[in-house]
Amino acid sequence: MEIKVNFLDNLRLEAKFDDFTVIADQPIRYKGDGSAPGPFDYFLASSALCAAYFVKLYCQTRDIPTENIRLSQNNIVDPENRYNQIFKIQVELPEDISEKDRQGILRSIDRCTVKKVVQTGPSSSSKRWTTSTPMPRAC
Repeated sequence: MEIKVNFLDNLRLEAKFDDFTVIADQPIRYKGDGSAPGPFDYFLASSALCAAYFVKLYCQTRDIPTENIRLSQNNIVDPENRYNQIFKIQVELPEDISEKDRQGILRSIDRCTVKKVVQTGPSSSSKRWTTSTPMPRAC
């Protein structure tokens, strides 16, 4: 998927992909305007939303209502290394859900694409582009 990013005012950014536009900003304490979530906030939300998607899918295919199911995620940051984090996903299930479906719902979270990519360790590359003024030709 190609994502194109435009630089807006101050530290605001606009990402465009498919038919969607996402705006990101930085908190005021980091000199942003605090007008939108930051990029890392979107990343964290993507993990929780992905897990919730697979819970929803599991429940829909089994006609299990999701109105009383709650999913939350907390990330626990290692104080010695902020890049070492634990994403703790918790699911609150109603008492009337069978043990079989409870286990199935918890297993469904393991299908989350975001989780799998993070566990695999994505690779990335960046290209450095430079612009230069052409040198005049010698006669």
